[in-house]
Amino acid sequence: MLTTYFKSPPTLARYRSALVGPYLDEFISWLANRGYQRVSIRRHVRNVVHFAAWAASESLAIRELDHSALVRLHDHLNDHGLLLPLSGNQRQLYQSACVFTRFLGTIGVVRSAKQHSQSCVPALYTEFCEWMNAQRGTLNVTLASYLLPVTNLLRALGEPSTYSAQRLRVFFLQQINQAHPGTAKHTATALRMFLRFLVARGNCVAGLDFAIPTVARWRLSSLPKYIPTSAVDDLIASCDQSTPLGARDRAMLLLVARLGLRASDVSGLQFRDLSWPRGRLIVAGKNRRKTEFPLPQDVGDAILHYLQHGRPEATTEYVFITIKAPIMPITRQTVGKAVARAIRRTGIAAPSRGTHLLRHSVATSMLREGISLSAIGVLLRHASIETTAVYAKVDVDLLHEVAMPWPGVEPC
Repeated sequence: MLTTYFKSPPTLARYRSALVGPYLDEFISWLANRGYQRVSIRRHVRNVVHFAAWAASESLAIRELDHSALVRLHDHLNDHGLLLPLSGNQRQLYQSACVFTRFLGTIGVVRSAKQHSQSCVPALYTEFCEWMNAQRGTLNVTLASYLLPVTNLLRALGEPSTYSAQRLRVFFLQQINQAHPGTAKHTATALRMFLRFLVARGNCVAGLDFAIPTVARWRLSSLPKYIPTSAVDDLIASCDQSTPLGARDRAMLLLVARLGLRASDVSGLQFRDLSWPRGRLIVAGKNRRKTEFPLPQDVGDAILHYLQHGRPEATTEYVFITIKAPIMPITRQTVGKAVARAIRRTGIAAPSRGTHLLRHSVATSMLREGISLSAIGVLLRHASIETTAVYAKVDVDLLHEVAMPWPGVEPC
């Protein structure tokens, strides 16, 4: 494979004799299978050879080119003022080193970044995630957000058998000091769920989960952030279907705007979830319970157009994948970025720039068309009607008509 990309005999000899020489052919094949173009493959190989030269000067063996080696390389470049902007060669050197280290982790030569991060995670947290996944069906993305509060608790209070209500309260209040109410509420939830896990295992006294105070936060205190239906249509129309990015963005925006899907629903969509003969779409939400939706014509057409003209060739079962190498399934953040791009293109004055803007907008539009809150809750897959009740306030003009004057005060 190396001779396909480099022809000069002296260059080939130098590359073959480098520390990484025995792995270059497989590395090139690995890059090509992930959609990297010829110019990118050549650049990565050149930079990896430089990375190998630095590693040799540091007396590092090939099995030591892991996450810790990347940290040392970053510090070396930073100390010498070589972490230049993205177009700079030294910055590209670090990026190529990261890609090569990921490759070595994939083929088992070194510990992967995931394995390295897992080695730093307390074993009790790993067991907690397995328990939550099996007993409650909690999604991995939710469990990942529990990592920081749980590890902070274990680091601060130590062995769970020594926990007491007073120690837990003191720790919790220290954690949420000056924190946003949403962050404080999330921290309370994470700690409460972890304590229930400990109680179930017999690691601490029963009832300690009640030691975490409830965070005061007014429900339904604000209006949902939404935009008119015409503005939503403008966002969708702004996507240029003649480009791979525009075709993908339009399909994703339509899924959210027409069906009220969450960003994680869109990023997690697989081919098996699409039933073209029946015109149906299956979505498994937060609780992993599958819900079947009718597939609107414009949504189906947009997905087909993306698959035929915008989606790179890949063997993954996920519908939406990255446009540029490495070719892989998108994340839920990618869906939010698509919404933000559309807002920038159209110049719409939007109150927020995430996926929930479109989700709130479709619910608001349905309510103003006379659809009941219970029906809206079914579409949005809310676990409780209380969650959907926030949309009862979106028709401000109608609320002005039914609002009673304050006793003893002349109306304005």
